[in-house]
Formats: sequence, structure tokens, C-alpha cells
Amino acid sequence: MLGSQTSFAQKIVTLNKLPASPEEFIKMRNKMSRSPEGGAAMFLAALLNMGKNEKLGMQCLTIAIDQSQVVSGNVYKGYKPGRSVMYHLNRLKRGGSRGNFWAYAPKAYLKGATLKNGYTPSKPYKVVTSRNKYSGKESSGRVKVFVDVAGFRPRPVTMKRNDKGIWKAHEFSSFFLDVPKATKKKDDL
Repeated sequence: MLGSQTSFAQKIVTLNKLPASPEEFIKMRNKMSRSPEGGAAMFLAALLNMGKNEKLGMQCLTIAIDQSQVVSGNVYKGYKPGRSVMYHLNRLKRGGSRGNFWAYAPKAYLKGATLKNGYTPSKPYKVVTSRNKYSGKESSGRVKVFVDVAGFRPRPVTMKRNDKGIWKAHEFSSFFLDVPKATKKKDDL
């Protein structure tokens, strides 16, 4: 059955800019995260901020993830990402021998970003999302969204709706898988 393996229609979410403060992030999130796809785009915006400003990125990430993924801490208003999230963050923080993961990998999730162009998509940023028949129903408060990533199959992020109707990232370990690092060719001549 060919139809049982097809994805639902793609939805494109546009990020006109990256938030420059936690307050700006919340304002943007409150508008965009009324859908699972918008929540996934805001989760990606938090990861993109990690590459620009780690402190701001951590604050945005704390705001973008489901309450079950945060613990008491000093990142934002008495909270911080929990142990499982911190495991991935610490593992990728320096990128090992591949360089700073946060400087390039989140950009691979933006439309137009490719290894060949060094993951430099044009602005405004566009996030291409889809669902499949196993994604779940919004009425359950839990939906799996797939986000396109340069050179790979779309990667899943499970979104949960909170008590305010905001969709937040609940399970997102696939987003911490690496992508090939873009390197600039040296001109030896």
C-alpha cells in the first residue's frame, strides 16, 4: 500500500528573525506555538540562538521545552534543562574534533541550507515540517512533527501541548544528531 507510507502535506513555518531576549522569545513563542509545527520551529529557534549566544540559547531552550524536561536551576526563572537534555548539550557543546556543533548544525534544519553552501540559508528562515499517519492527533495533546534537515531524512520532534495551549518540545534527541561540518576550501595558490 503506497498510500500508507506517504507523509501529510508539508507545512512551512517562517522565522522572520531570531529572538534577541527571553522576553522576545516568549512573545514570539506565544504567537507561533499554537500549532505543533510552530512549536517545533520555536524549538529550532532556541537551538539557533545557542550558536550565537550560549546564555540566551539556554534561556530560550528552557522556555521551548516541555515542563517534564526541566528541573530547578538558574538558567531562566528558577529552571534549567534536565539531565537528559544536558547530556546531549554537554556532549555537543564543543563539538569534539568537528568544531562547535551549535555554529553550524541547527542551520541545517532551515530551508535552503546545504553542506555545499555552508548551511547559510537566506532570510527569512523557513522551517519545513510534515507529519505521517503515526504522528498522533492534536486532540491528544501530543504530536510528532518531522523537520527537514539538509542531506538527511526529516528528523522527528515530539511536541506536547501545555495547559496554556502552547506546543513545546518533549522528545527531541534526533535533533542532536550531527550533520557533516561545512568547511571552506583553502586556496593554496
